[in-house]
Amino acid sequence: MTLPSQSPRINPPASSGARSAQSMRSLFVAVAAIGLGGAAAGWFLTHKSEAPESPEQTASTGTVTDPLITDAANGAATPVAVNFDPATNNAATTGTTVPAGTVVTNPTTPLGTATTTPVATANNAVTSAATAGIAGTPGTAPTTPAAGIGNATQRIQQAVAMTDSDPVRARAELTRLLDSNALSAAERAQAYVGINKLAEKLFFSPKIVAGDTVSQSYVVKKGDSLARISSRENLGTDWRFIQRINGMASEKALRPDMRLKLAHGPFNAEVVKADFRLNVYAGSGSDRVMVASFPCGTGTNDSTPVGTFKVRSGSKLIDPQWTNPRTGEHFAANDPKNPIGERWIGLQGTTPETSKFTGYGIHGTTEPQSIGKQMSMGCVRLGDADVEAVYELIGEQSTIVIR
Repeated sequence: MTLPSQSPRINPPASSGARSAQSMRSLFVAVAAIGLGGAAAGWFLTHKSEAPESPEQTASTGTVTDPLITDAANGAATPVAVNFDPATNNAATTGTTVPAGTVVTNPTTPLGTATTTPVATANNAVTSAATAGIAGTPGTAPTTPAAGIGNATQRIQQAVAMTDSDPVRARAELTRLLDSNALSAAERAQAYVGINKLAEKLFFSPKIVAGDTVSQSYVVKKGDSLARISSRENLGTDWRFIQRINGMASEKALRPDMRLKLAHGPFNAEVVKADFRLNVYAGSGSDRVMVASFPCGTGTNDSTPVGTFKVRSGSKLIDPQWTNPRTGEHFAANDPKNPIGERWIGLQGTTPETSKFTGYGIHGTTEPQSIGKQMSMGCVRLGDADVEAVYELIGEQSTIVIR
């Protein structure tokens, strides 16, 4: 017998009001689920934009790929990212390795704008490695206003006007004009002034100007001396020239990690008798550039021989003794009355025509009034300060032409 309390419970049919309430609850749950799903999707999309961008995304936000910068290790074209600041349109290559010889330019920088690299003093040491000379073509004469517009005087003036904006090109232009032999005496004198103005900026200054391949930056190593640096780097100059262009009071100022400017030779000289000038050149042939010009004196009655010479081995002397070949009078080293001054560079002919000339040289003088005149016994005379610089520049690898 089954008790009433143990009988299966049978739910009575739901009323219409109950069915309506149940439908409303189901609708609410569905709407809530849709809302939560949309919120989750929005959170995901919003936070995904903070993740690192892919290369494609980076390229669309201001970074371009330059396929022209090559990998120095294998010569293959390697894409290198170059970031541009939209405000200035300037290229920034921080962190990018650029192969030696690659010139990176700012698209907005006017052609001819020069930049300089400061040279550290002994009290301002740097630790970066030595770098090669800054890439450029100082011997190339591109088509510019200085080369193609106006008469000779105007071309000289236009070249000199580029002294601050593009000194490397200005030097090449003035060299081409002087080499053309189409200038008057007055125009040549004007061009020499321009060359020496450029020399102060490019050659005798401790700064390295962009595009000047004559110059090189060098970081001093432990145990270095100026003589060792000059020899190891094969500069073709006397070690004192490193001291000169870096403004060092003494070689003792040399310190490890100090950055120096070096000048790469060998340098050649040309004596132009008609101009009473001794001109010093870097490079050779049509690519040479005149780095400095010095007034000189020559032999009485045009007795200075012409032709091609070199420095006689072992004949570069400081404070030399000298015997006058005409009178036999002897002058000891360091004698302030010594007519050849404090430097002597002996010359030796390199052709059958010049090999017969012996005893000639380039030297200083105790007669500064003889510079610009024919007053020597046939040698080339320079002022005392000028002959010291020439002594440092001209070596046994140099060629000296007298014409």
